[in-house]
Amino acid sequence: MRTLFVLGSFFLQPLLWLAILRSWLTSRARIKRERHDFSSAVYSDHYELRHMLTQGLVLGVGLSLVNLIVGVSLPLVWVLVYEALAFISLIILPTTLLPVTLLVVSTLVTTYLGPQLIPAIDLKPLGLSWGAVPAGSFAWLLVLVFLALGHWIAHYGGRFVSPRIYAKQRGKRIAGYPWRELLVVPLVTLVPGDWFSSTWRFWPMLTLHGHSFAVMILPLLLGVRFTVFREQPKVVYQRLAHHLVGLAGLALLAMGWLFWRPQDLPVVLVILLVCYGGCLWRAKRYDQRQSFWYSQVDDGVRVLAIRPGTPAMKLDLAAGDIILECNHRAVNSENAFYEALLINPTYCHLRVRNMAGDLKVTETAIYSGAPHEIGIVLFRDQEG
Repeated sequence: MRTLFVLGSFFLQPLLWLAILRSWLTSRARIKRERHDFSSAVYSDHYELRHMLTQGLVLGVGLSLVNLIVGVSLPLVWVLVYEALAFISLIILPTTLLPVTLLVVSTLVTTYLGPQLIPAIDLKPLGLSWGAVPAGSFAWLLVLVFLALGHWIAHYGGRFVSPRIYAKQRGKRIAGYPWRELLVVPLVTLVPGDWFSSTWRFWPMLTLHGHSFAVMILPLLLGVRFTVFREQPKVVYQRLAHHLVGLAGLALLAMGWLFWRPQDLPVVLVILLVCYGGCLWRAKRYDQRQSFWYSQVDDGVRVLAIRPGTPAMKLDLAAGDIILECNHRAVNSENAFYEALLINPTYCHLRVRNMAGDLKVTETAIYSGAPHEIGIVLFRDQEG
């Protein structure tokens, strides 16, 4: 019964539902943009929302078990400050979430701004206090966040390549691959004090070393806003994931340091935040150093994506490939490509040059009478 009470309290938190709404709106905007750029959506389902509900839960279970084993606690005021700042960020920054920045700012507000700069706020009548937990607890939270981000990006970065048409590069349109996903990770954590038990008698409590801790589920937000222009998205995200896992190791070392010198907490947090920004900057620089562009070409048509569940999935094509010939006819536009498909409307024979410049031949059967459903996403021909 008490466990159900805690689970119910998680689903009643406004931050959770705002994040779900934000993810749905982002997914809806993506589908609308794809239909505008390519006449039909590349991914017609709301996969962002599906990932939020499934991957968020999987990561939440794993991180919660580790967190409870370690026994790290977070003060209730920190939880309230974090959720308030996260709520505001989802409203004023709808396409951006800064997960590490939120954690660092919440920690600085709780441990320094609260008790030092605004002492007039007396929390005792509410049964609360600014609370004090070991400084290493906040470094541990960053360890969990970096590990979760690394795992998520390594497994899902570049799996759903949704192209977007950007401004022209040297007279030609280019495509980029933005990632705007958001996760809500239900993190089970301990909260010191007896505020929960005094307010709700049935709230589950633990007693460790003579201290009382309430068990609650924190909606931890994770998000990535990144766009790949020149490299295969999977390659970029795999490198970023490795850097984030390494950063988790650095945060673990920082945790040990803070148990020795807790007064260094603000410096440690700022260093970890800068390192996180450095990881994103390195990933962006790695992409920018490539000479390749997902741009239009004159000697063929550029493949931008493959729609799932279509015959094109069997053609051994990838984003960035250039289709030189279709059914033994040279093509250099979307219309020319579909006209060539009509030569044999139930079969497709392609001659392709990949990103490395190698030539290959691939073929497959297509839907009878519907060559437009082959599932290859190309630059649409410009009118006029």
